[in-house]
Amino acid sequence: MVANNLEKAPTGGAMENVRRASLYDCIGVAPDATRETIEHACRQAAERYRAGKDSGDPAATRAFAEVKMAYKTLTDPTQRADYDSSLAGLRPARPATPAAAPTAATSYPLEFSATAGEYFRIWIVNLALTLLTLGIYSAWAKVRKKRYFYAHTRLAGEGFEYRGNPRAILKGRVLAVGLLAIYSLAGHISPIVQGVLGLAFAFLVPWLLVRSLAFNAYNSAYRNIRLHFGGTYRQALNLMAMTGLLTVITLGIAYPYAKARLTRFSAVNHRYGTAAFALPSLTGAFYGIYLRLVGLTVLAMLLGGALAAGAMALARPLVFAVAPLALVGLYLLWFSYPRARIGNAVWNNLTIGDAAQVRFHSALRARDLASLYFVNVLVIAITLGLATPWAVVRTMRYRASKTSVEVSGGLDQFVAAQTTEVGAGGEAVGEMFGFDFSF
Repeated sequence: MVANNLEKAPTGGAMENVRRASLYDCIGVAPDATRETIEHACRQAAERYRAGKDSGDPAATRAFAEVKMAYKTLTDPTQRADYDSSLAGLRPARPATPAAAPTAATSYPLEFSATAGEYFRIWIVNLALTLLTLGIYSAWAKVRKKRYFYAHTRLAGEGFEYRGNPRAILKGRVLAVGLLAIYSLAGHISPIVQGVLGLAFAFLVPWLLVRSLAFNAYNSAYRNIRLHFGGTYRQALNLMAMTGLLTVITLGIAYPYAKARLTRFSAVNHRYGTAAFALPSLTGAFYGIYLRLVGLTVLAMLLGGALAAGAMALARPLVFAVAPLALVGLYLLWFSYPRARIGNAVWNNLTIGDAAQVRFHSALRARDLASLYFVNVLVIAITLGLATPWAVVRTMRYRASKTSVEVSGGLDQFVAAQTTEVGAGGEAVGEMFGFDFSF
């Protein structure tokens, strides 16, 4: 496929003048090498050229691209067979470049295999120990819960991993509680002091957001490859200040715009290994969702008013039965419709990797969520909260059943490529991952 492109290796920098007859020569293996041998050779070659590539050496950059192409071609049985045939002269070689036509996409359904019984045992122990330790155990409780849910969220038969450190979570919570205590105490000293602290905390919120996103991303992994979040405090501060001001000035009209911008900021700054997430602007879609929600709310209020008037005409006591039902219906509408529509809009437009190599598909329905939430709340109330684990598992199982992941060329190929990239560059962990502020 790419023999002609690799016959001459680049020169300059730390590279030697060499001639490569094939992709096999590029990574230094024989044409009959096994896939495991090829993967190992690609990792070693990537490590040799990574430093030069990162420093801007054009020779190393080209060599690194050749290694990446060798991995992509020689670890895929179909592509390797085509390439071997072209080397043997059975048919003309086709140029293989990063812009080559993508292979067929494979769809993988997301599975959630947790059970209410298993989670109840985790939940009840977490609750008891948290109460006995006056909240200190809550950090360990969070880690136990997330590890259980991650492990039972499976894609292509593999579960996700949560690697959070409960001590780091506890430090973040102690800091958050301390800041809240200082703010409350300031109110008893002077309203001016409390106002100054409130302004200072407003500048602190973007920092907390970035730190929390970075911590949770870094401690989430799939097939031993971590997620990363690269957003900065300055980006978050500028965005939150601008969108917050617009929302206040427009009396809430700019809220969908603000939500769309913040959602995109969170998405595009994530990456899986070295593959970046991408999300187009969804401002128009968000406005459409909220405008339809307002329209549905008006219709629901008119219908509720008509029912109330009819009930009053028939028997005034019926109003006391109709009014709560109308309020419950309105609550379910506001709680379910935006979650379903916004969730679908985000996931159906989110991609990972070059040329949208990974895509997501979400098919949540507002009426399904409304029914699910209604039953959950009803059963939790009847059981005095003991059915909470059942409700949580039920909700997560529904969301997983409506989600799938589509990968061009297959998931194994994509994950293996990320393993090579990450392994070559290493994973530097800074002090910024020392805290988690989420509850």
